[in-house]
Amino acid sequence: MNIPDPQTFTDPIKLRKLMANAVRLGHDDLAFNCQLRIAELVGETHDAGIEREFWTAIAAAEEFKTAAAGKSSKLTKLRAKHKRVGAQRVLADQIMEDGFSDGFDTLVANGRGDLTGEAVVLRHDDEFSVDEVNAARKKLMEHGISSAERMEREAVED
Repeated sequence: MNIPDPQTFTDPIKLRKLMANAVRLGHDDLAFNCQLRIAELVGETHDAGIEREFWTAIAAAEEFKTAAAGKSSKLTKLRAKHKRVGAQRVLADQIMEDGFSDGFDTLVANGRGDLTGEAVVLRHDDEFSVDEVNAARKKLMEHGISSAERMEREAVED
């Protein structure tokens, strides 16, 4: 059986068809890779750096939530706040709040702690305050997600 590589796709519609077939046939790993590729494509429409990583993370969390719920799921409050203040401020505010965001929990549950806002902050620590960086590191450590070194290495590999 010839299984297509989601990384070769640039059309989200075709990826969604491939993902639906993968789910139907029980190829969960292929469906997962389709979700991640869709998120990457969303991110690629934004400027490199924090904005791109922010939108990739949002899209991934939404894809995972949609798959779990069986219906379209958007992080509407986060999207609305982004329109008002931008990705850097959204991330900074989110990091400093007590507890974990819904997106954080969704990404971590799907094995993608490297996509969380906390991981983005660590990769761009020069653009955030020391308190924000320390709060991000603490939240990741609380979930057993390794340090900034791993986050940086994973960003380079992507």
